[in-house]
Amino acid sequence: MTGIAERMVLPPAEETGGPRRHTGRILAIVCGAMGLLLLALVVFQMVRPLPSARLRLVTPASHTVPGALHLPWPAAGQAVIEVDGVGRMGASGSGRPTPTASVAKVMTAYVFLQDHPLRTGEEGPTYRISPEEAARLPWRIARDESHVDVVANQPFTEREALEALMVVSANNIAHELARWDAGGDAPFAAKMNAAARRLGMTATRYTDPSGFDPTTVSTAADQVRLFQAAMRIPAFAEVVSKPSFTPRTGGETRAGSDTLLGSYGVIGGKTGYTGKAGGNYVFAARAGGRLIVGAVMAQAQATSSAVAISAAQPLVVAAENALTRVTLARAGAVLARVDDGFGHRIPLAATTPVTTTGWPGLTVRLRVEGRVPRHAPAGRAVASITAGPDHTRLRLTRPLHAPSLLDRLTRLG
Repeated sequence: MTGIAERMVLPPAEETGGPRRHTGRILAIVCGAMGLLLLALVVFQMVRPLPSARLRLVTPASHTVPGALHLPWPAAGQAVIEVDGVGRMGASGSGRPTPTASVAKVMTAYVFLQDHPLRTGEEGPTYRISPEEAARLPWRIARDESHVDVVANQPFTEREALEALMVVSANNIAHELARWDAGGDAPFAAKMNAAARRLGMTATRYTDPSGFDPTTVSTAADQVRLFQAAMRIPAFAEVVSKPSFTPRTGGETRAGSDTLLGSYGVIGGKTGYTGKAGGNYVFAARAGGRLIVGAVMAQAQATSSAVAISAAQPLVVAAENALTRVTLARAGAVLARVDDGFGHRIPLAATTPVTTTGWPGLTVRLRVEGRVPRHAPAGRAVASITAGPDHTRLRLTRPLHAPSLLDRLTRLG
C-alpha cells in the first residue's frame, strides 16, 4: 500500500506548466519590444530629413600653366600687375607706403561716386565753386598745384567736376568735391580712409583729397586694389577714358597727362607727381577679354609722371603678351561626381572644353559648385566647374534617381 500511495502523489497542475508559461511570456514581451523598436526605426528612417547630395571633384584641384613669366619691372620704386578676376601677375620693389601725389584722386572720385551715383552718360547735379576756393586760386598756382581756372559761384556738373579731377588732375576741384560731399577736407579724408579699410588697403592713409600732401601715402598693391574697384563703376570708367577736358561753361580744351590712354589696350588711368612722391601711375588695359590693372609708383628720378608712364608701357605690353587661353579638360571629360547620400555616385562630365585665361607659371584652382536636384535624367547639367573666373557646366552621365524605399530604410548616414 505504501508503494501504491507513493505512485499516486502528483504535483499540483499549475506547477506542471509554470516555467514554460513564464518563458513564453518573456518571449512575447521581447518580441513586442523588438517589433516596436523596429517600427520606431522604420518611422525614424522615413521621417528624418533626406541627406543633401554632395559634389566632389575627381580631377586634380589645381593646374599650373607651363612655362615661366618674365616681366620688365622698373629698376626703382615699386610696381604691381594684376588681372582682374584671375590674380596677381607679379610685383616689384619694397611695397612700403609712399606718397601718392595725384593718384589719391582715384579715391576722391570713388568716394564721391559712392555717395552720389552717376548714371551712364548723364551730367548729374550741378554744384557751385565756393568764394573761398575761388580766392585760393592764386595761392594754389604759387604752390605749383594742378588746377582749373575758377571763379566764385561757377557751376560744375558732377561729371564735369570728375573730369576736371581725373583728366587734368585739378587740385582745387578735389577740395571742392570734399566740401560738396562732406563739408570739408578732414571729414572727407575720414571717409576716404574708411573706404580704404573696406577695400583691404592696409598700407594706405589719406590726409587730403588731392594727394598734394606728402602724408597721403599708399602702395602700388593698394592702388591696384582700389583701381579695380573703381573701374567697376561705369561712370568712373567713362571719366578716366577721356583724353581731354572741356569746361561746360566754355573755355579751352585741355589734354590729359595719360599719354598711354588709347594705346596698348589702355582704357583708363591716373597720373601723379610731386617732388616728394616722384612719378606715379595707375592704369587699366583690356586684353584677351580681361582687365589688366597695374600701378607704378615712387619713380624718384622723375620730374613728372612721364617716367612712371614710360615704365608702365613695357609692363602693359608684356602682360598682354603673356595672357593665354589655357585648356584644362576636353568636352566630355569626367571631372566630378554626385554623391546622393545613399551610396550612389553619378559621374559628371564637362559639356564643353574647360578653359580659362592665364599666364606661364599661374596655378589655377578648380572647384565644383551647384545645387543638385533629387532626381534628373542623364545629360542634364546640374553643376559647374570653376577655373579662375571661368565656369563650365557639368552634366550627369547617368540618371539621378530619387531615393527608393529601400534606400531610405537602409540608410546609415
